[in-house]
Amino acid sequence: MWDEKINQSISIRTERFHAPAQIGVDVSDNRSALLSQRAAVIFLLGALIALGAGVLTCFNGGTLASAALVGGAAFGAGVTFFHTVID
Repeated sequence: MWDEKINQSISIRTERFHAPAQIGVDVSDNRSALLSQRAAVIFLLGALIALGAGVLTCFNGGTLASAALVGGAAFGAGVTFFHTVID
């Protein structure tokens, strides 16, 4: 029983040193995009809206915490808006 556990532990440790292709991991170069171009544009516009709202809040005398909260809310509203507008 102990021999099996030791052998299993040794085999697990040696698998870490194999190349990914040797243990069944797909290493082909045909990777799909993480986000579509539409999603990337929507998130970029949402981030720009959030940054603008946060900076304007901070310049208007707000604290950094309130600027972050306003920026987060603006990001959510911006992403929702651009998701409905951009087709």
